[in-house]
Amino acid sequence: MKDILCIGELLIDFFTTQTEQSIIEATTFEKQAGGAPANVAAAIAKLGGHSYFCGKVGDDAFGHFLKQTLEKAGVHTDQLILDPSAPTTLAFVSREANGERDFIFNRGADELLRIEDVNLQQLMAIDIIHFGSATALLSEPFSRTYEQLMQTLLLQNHFISFDPNYRADLWKHDTESFIRKCEPFIEAAHFIKMSDEELLLLARTDNFELAVEWLTQFDGKTIAITQGASGTLLILNGQITSIPANPVNSIDTTGAGDAFVGAVLYQLSKHDVMNLSFNEWVSIIEFANLAASKVCEKVGAIEALSALEELRS
Repeated sequence: MKDILCIGELLIDFFTTQTEQSIIEATTFEKQAGGAPANVAAAIAKLGGHSYFCGKVGDDAFGHFLKQTLEKAGVHTDQLILDPSAPTTLAFVSREANGERDFIFNRGADELLRIEDVNLQQLMAIDIIHFGSATALLSEPFSRTYEQLMQTLLLQNHFISFDPNYRADLWKHDTESFIRKCEPFIEAAHFIKMSDEELLLLARTDNFELAVEWLTQFDGKTIAITQGASGTLLILNGQITSIPANPVNSIDTTGAGDAFVGAVLYQLSKHDVMNLSFNEWVSIIEFANLAASKVCEKVGAIEALSALEELRS
């Protein structure tokens, strides 16, 4: 089984405990571990894979809680840096009745990851690398570090996974900057997961069919477009199919996309990733859809991933 490294943010999510209330109206919050790439790493470990996390938190109570949470989930934290000069990043999250979310971020240590913080020799020994941070492309030095790591690992023939993880509140609707920063990762990645909203954004169109046509230029890449209850569109070398979602009573969608990616990467760790057939990819996406549906039935991101343990195989 191949090792998988996830690079990006690890943070505290404070969820409102009052459903259907905005962050403005809410008065009580519950602490959970979160951060998209950390969620992916935890999902891989919960499924029985070998996952590693690279990122930075504060050397404070929140940072130590996050480190312990990852380790409890089975994630290797050798490349997690506890920075005494900055606080751990915090996110405040409200939930609507349908499980959708609203965010407010207070950024801290995660954006301070520098290339010199990373043990490159250890990274070179890892087979599959996932770039899926919601915050990494926002500001320096993290943005520069993220691209440097991607270029270095690409040159060393690692398998690269990418999830754009667009958050409108973070980018303040500066979509052009977001698209420009995503382009090198889309060009480099072997596997790309994006939501249907992200696809329209990156393709610069409101027409879904034209957006899918835009994707066909990327030969040799496997692309999964997640569409919520409508399932997942799989695209590879001109072949396209829609894979149905699993029925779910959604309580909280937080971490569902990350569970999907984690389930894909876990399956890839058991295969020759560069030589999979289209039908093998269909089976991988079916399993990922199931994993995502399981997470929607619980509250929280990493905490909800306990549901994946029953899918181990």
